[in-house]
Amino acid sequence: MQPTLVLSLLFVLFAPPGALASSPTKMRALLMTDYGGSEVLRIGEASVPMPSSGEVQIRIHAAGVNPVDWKIRAGRLQRTSPVTLPYIPGRDVAGIIRSVGPGVTRWKVGDSVIAVLDGGGFAEYVNVPVENVAPKPAKLSFEEAAGIPTASLAAWRTLIVNADIKQGQRVLIHGGAGGVGSTAVQLAHWRGAHVITTASERNHEYLKALGADEVIDYRTTRFEDVVKNVDVVLDTVGGETLQRSPAVLRQGGTLLTIVGRPPAEACSERKLRCPSPSTATRAQPGEELAELGKLFDQGTLKMNLDARFPLEQATKALELSEGGHARGKIIVVVVD
Repeated sequence: MQPTLVLSLLFVLFAPPGALASSPTKMRALLMTDYGGSEVLRIGEASVPMPSSGEVQIRIHAAGVNPVDWKIRAGRLQRTSPVTLPYIPGRDVAGIIRSVGPGVTRWKVGDSVIAVLDGGGFAEYVNVPVENVAPKPAKLSFEEAAGIPTASLAAWRTLIVNADIKQGQRVLIHGGAGGVGSTAVQLAHWRGAHVITTASERNHEYLKALGADEVIDYRTTRFEDVVKNVDVVLDTVGGETLQRSPAVLRQGGTLLTIVGRPPAEACSERKLRCPSPSTATRAQPGEELAELGKLFDQGTLKMNLDARFPLEQATKALELSEGGHARGKIIVVVVD
């Protein structure tokens, strides 16, 4: 037998897990080359580094779009969360593990997973720390699963971890039709709360189907005129909506927000619980994503996809998100 053939056979037999799944060195990706409008984004080629210790490399099938993606592009988060250019946007992915880094035992090549990232999702491959990875819900497609991480984690951490909402409580959710809001409505309903939410009229039936008991058209009605003494408010809108929210809470109620900070003076005056940040948690993202995944597999939670775009049209996906009227999640499809 030839020596080179012997060496090849030995490598196949004794290679460490993940070593057989050799990765490409280049990939397609959406590149952000500067801060600004859509003109700073283009599809280009990027390098594919091998996963480091404690990381897995995911072949991305689909990526979820979140407002943070276009806010980073526009430079709104430049002071608090600067990025290194060129930057690949995208914080939610679903795909298949292509290779694993040293020390990884929880995952193996071929596992279907979801993950939350600090960026890099609008591409063909990404390396992710294992603590940010969870099994893909078996009953969801890759596209549906890609809509879970950021939005569902925000809803889970605010309503379940920080507010610990209970049966019979009254909960007001601002922006119920969005990615965070639609999951929040379902989680509050699951916990047995009386769910009130705000949305445009076209989304009223959609939200009632998700479990909302009352839906207020924010375009025609000021919520504080019709809502009083609620136990919990979750604000996904920010600005004036957040500032007006303490008035509808009972004394000692809980004000949560994923946009901005609760008004400190109003929180103090009304003795409200106003955790900041409202998404604080001690759990690892992967652990929470696994719990959420079970709820999606059980049918307790459902994922609604508003629009799908191929990677080559990812810029349009961000523009749709920036418009602020999506119902559910916007997805970028990397692998058809």
